[in-house]
This record gives sequence, C-alpha cells and structure tokens, in this order.
Amino acid sequence: MKTFVASDHITVRKVDQGEGIPSGDPDQKVGASDPHLWMDPLTMKQVVAALADQIKTNLSLDISSQAKDLENRLDALNDEIATQVATLPEANRKLVTGHESMGYFAQRYGFKLVGAIIPSLTTQAEVSAADMATLKALIEENQVKAIFTELGTPKSVADAIGSETGVKVITLTTHSLPPDGSYFTFLLNLTQLIVENLR
Repeated sequence: MKTFVASDHITVRKVDQGEGIPSGDPDQKVGASDPHLWMDPLTMKQVVAALADQIKTNLSLDISSQAKDLENRLDALNDEIATQVATLPEANRKLVTGHESMGYFAQRYGFKLVGAIIPSLTTQAEVSAADMATLKALIEENQVKAIFTELGTPKSVADAIGSETGVKVITLTTHSLPPDGSYFTFLLNLTQLIVENLR
C-alpha cells in the first residue's frame, strides 16, 4: 500500500523559544514539530501540489488542473485572511489559546504566541497551578485582549483565568469543519473571530 505523508512535503514548523509555558513536556520543547499544518492555507497549498504529483506518479491520474485551481483558491484565501488581519493593530496580535494549535497561523500572519492554557501541542496534557500562574502573568504583561479556548480546553480553568485577568474568553473551532464542510469557511470564520475579539 502506498501512503502520502503531508508533512514530508512542507517545511514543518518547530516550537520556537518563548512559546507557550515552559512545562518540560517533550512535545512543547523548543524544536518539537508542530502538527497543526492545516492552520496555514499556503502550507496546505504545498500539500496539494505534492499530492497531485504523487497521484500522477502512483496512479497515472492527471489531476493537475484541479490541483492548480485549488492552489489558486488557497492563494485567494490567504490574501483574504491577510486583509482581515491587516485591520488589526500589530500591538493587538497576541494569542492565548487552549493548547498550542495556532503556530502556523501565527507565523503566517504575524501574531505573537503568548501562551496556552494547556502548554502542549496536544489536548491530552495536564494543567498545573504553576503553569496557570505563569500564564496569568503573561496575559497581564502582554495586555492580551482575549483568551481563545478550543476542543479539550478545561472550561473552568479558562473561565477562572479570564475572570482573574479581566480578559474575555472566546471559543475557537480549530479541529473540525463548519456545517458546510468547507476548509475555506473554517479559516475565514476563525480569522474573523480572532480579529473581532482582539480589536
């Protein structure tokens, strides 16, 4: 059986110095691979091109015209997201999220990753009191305007941090498609929610 591994065809983003909260978790250490590649449409564009090539090689099916159309649509999506983000002052482009899922998005559109409620690339990690104290200090120091929670974020913890810091808590959908099943709607909705709540 032939397989296609998307991450073999992109520049895999690595966890950078100062991201999240130092927790000692192996997948959060500086240099760990970030699996959330779908959060950047231009990274997905690279995947589309590589997949079309592999399908032609392995299955003798030429889907290059469909792939090119999708690549153009992903370029347009990127432009639309960048236009929305440009309306947000650079000083407000600071993200606190449920877990470390927004790295590709932040890297592409110029956001600072301030921290995460679950300081790990997976929602399976634990929340510690020390991590929460560090996160609260980071939120206040960076004058963060919103905390974005996700699937798997402990609601009680997010609400407590929001209450203690005076910062609103907003739910993001980062791991499932909207009712129309569209990746494009998914990223545009997510961008709109982020931009509106960081103004």
